[in-house]
Amino acid sequence: MSRIQKKFQTQATAIEMKNFINNNLLNNSALKALLDSAIWIENTLHVQSKLGKGTISLQDYLIEIDIELSLFGKVAQKSLESAIDKELKLLK
Repeated sequence: MSRIQKKFQTQATAIEMKNFINNNLLNNSALKALLDSAIWIENTLHVQSKLGKGTISLQDYLIEIDIELSLFGKVAQKSLESAIDKELKLLK
């Protein structure tokens, strides 16, 4: 299986990043259609879709992404990584 594993240093606290993700990413209609579930447990977002499943973990000034891709996700890996990079650069 393929994985997307990334760490980003940010200038935002965990609470600020959580608000950003809720307001800008999870409310995005295109992204919503891809997610089967997205559940926060404290500062970790657990996501699952046909493309894969994994977590987005938040700490003050640090975000860690670990997503195990399905076969469909592996095909779209470069596009997914590009989209993640683009959106999370807004937190720097």
